[in-house]
This record gives sequence, C-alpha cells and structure tokens, in this order.
Amino acid sequence: MSQQNKNYYEVLGVTATASIEQMRAAYRDKVRIIHPDSAVVASPTASLQMAEVVRAWSTLSDPTLRRAYDEQFLDVQSEVDEFFQPTPIVRGNFPKGLIGWILAIGIAGVLVLNVLSDPIAPAKPDGLLQSGSCVVIDANKLAVEVGCEDDHYGVVRQLIGFDMTCPSDTEAIRDRQGMGQACVVPSQ
Repeated sequence: MSQQNKNYYEVLGVTATASIEQMRAAYRDKVRIIHPDSAVVASPTASLQMAEVVRAWSTLSDPTLRRAYDEQFLDVQSEVDEFFQPTPIVRGNFPKGLIGWILAIGIAGVLVLNVLSDPIAPAKPDGLLQSGSCVVIDANKLAVEVGCEDDHYGVVRQLIGFDMTCPSDTEAIRDRQGMGQACVVPSQ
C-alpha cells in the first residue's frame, strides 16, 4: 500500500466510527511508541511511521478533512457525520391560526345548514315496540304502536318477557307481535 492509499484509521488503530476523543488518545499512544526521540529502540523507519501518524491525525482531527477523506476512500460518511454534525432538533410551529379558521368555517357551515334545512318530521311508527313508543290497546287487548302526535293510551317504558313483572307504576300489556309484555305508563 502506498503512502497515499494507507487507511488513516488503521494507522491510528481506531475504527471509522471512532470519536475525536478516541482518535486523540490513539494518536498520543502511537506517538509515545514510535517517536524517534522517545523510542526505546531506535527504528530506521520511525521517522516515516511518525510522519504517517501525524498525517493521519491531522486529516482525521479536522471534521471537514475527515469527511472528504471518508467520501474519497471509505464511503462511510453517514456513520461519521453523526459525530460531527448531529441533526438539529427543530421544533415545529403549531398552526393555531389555521385550526381556528377551520373551526370557525365548520361552525358557520353547521349553522347555515341548520337554518336552511327543513325541520325533522317525527318518525312514523314501524310497528315494533321499544322504549318510548306510544301505544293504543286494540280489541284483543294487545299493544299497538301509534304516532305520539295521535291520541294514545300510554308510552312504553320497557319491554319484558312473559315470565317477568312490570314495575308497580306501569301496566303490563301484551305485545301484538307476541314478543313479550310492554310495561306502559298510562297517559293522563
């Protein structure tokens, strides 16, 4: 491997995701070991090794140079960028004005539709007794549903089975369809 193609991370003995503090510690350790003046045994290549370590440190310690080095030689920019340029946290603005306008338009729309619409006609009797149904008693003494705007005997409070009893303030009348008894509150 030529001098230009040496992996600077390997020269320092760190990984490509190492932090600046980790690289600084590795650089200092390498310098203590290979520096020509402090080495226990002088090596004929100590000066060249020292130059490689200094070149690696000067490149990797500068965020701009490190990014350029990684893009050119390693293709690991995304892992290294998180140490140098963390994604800023941007607080979003809540669209209070927009929400207010949408709410105002919605309320205005409901009011306009209420004014323009026809009144709701009372529901026609469907023949099925339920709580709140107005009833009359036919010739067979069975409860038959009628419209509450018509004359009626009373209003159904609840429907119960044949084997049950209605509350004392209601009158038990058999359902015309044979489904049980209607507890009717008589009209005054």
